[in-house]
Amino acid sequence: MRQYILVFCVITVSWVMGCATGGTGKQEQITRLPESTKKQLYVPWRQRRGSAYDGDFWRSFGRDGKEFAPRLWDDTTALVKNPVSLICLGAAGTAGIALHGSNADDRVQRHYEKHGSQLNTFWDTVGDAGGNPGTHFAIAGAMYFASLAGEKPETYENSKTLLRALALNGIFTTMLKAAARTECPNGNENCWPSGHTSSSFTLATVLWNEYGPLVGVPLMAFAGYVGYERIDARNHDFSDVISGALIGMAIGHAVCKNEEIRIGEFSVVPFIDPESGGAGLALAKRW
Repeated sequence: MRQYILVFCVITVSWVMGCATGGTGKQEQITRLPESTKKQLYVPWRQRRGSAYDGDFWRSFGRDGKEFAPRLWDDTTALVKNPVSLICLGAAGTAGIALHGSNADDRVQRHYEKHGSQLNTFWDTVGDAGGNPGTHFAIAGAMYFASLAGEKPETYENSKTLLRALALNGIFTTMLKAAARTECPNGNENCWPSGHTSSSFTLATVLWNEYGPLVGVPLMAFAGYVGYERIDARNHDFSDVISGALIGMAIGHAVCKNEEIRIGEFSVVPFIDPESGGAGLALAKRW
């Protein structure tokens, strides 16, 4: 199973970073600051685009660690203020109640009691490992460290957005599981909603927003497969999977939209005037 997780991580990270660097054909032009200047110049995370300290891996990594909790809280407040996400979250709760109350879960259960599972062990493992939240964090972490070390601001920002979205989804899903305390078809507790499904749809939603349908459509399709596998393996009921998918999309959408809020859609970046040598801040935007 660990081999499947490793292969899935390597393939996905390579594919995403390849699309990020080669899909648009745009070259970023970044003015490099002198060492003495960039060590003194710090841009708060609300306005910053790129690492906190240009060219300083460990210092930037430490700053990201300090900023993670306040940024996660900022995403949480954005979630409850985003109308689209609130609609999705409301639909997730409504769907869970309606599907369970209409005996849809019981009908699915009777179907599998009669016909058995459709997936063999290999494909069951693919869905289980590929939909595991730990796998998704590994993908986001690989993107983060590779882009921070390689000084690729766009991928770096996208990876941090993905990490926060996955973290928020994990917290939210765990809280709902603890509150609902429903029983899984296999007898396990805390079934609703499906964590594999919600995490898979969070991953797909964020990467679709960041890299477009070339990346997003296949990941959405795979997230749907993960949901099917959770039902087929009898790890979850139908209602668990539907609610998990809506929750994942709601959180992914809210975090991405919160990240897009800049000063008039511009990013604030460090700048140095090549003629006068003066340093300051500048507004930047890519088309």
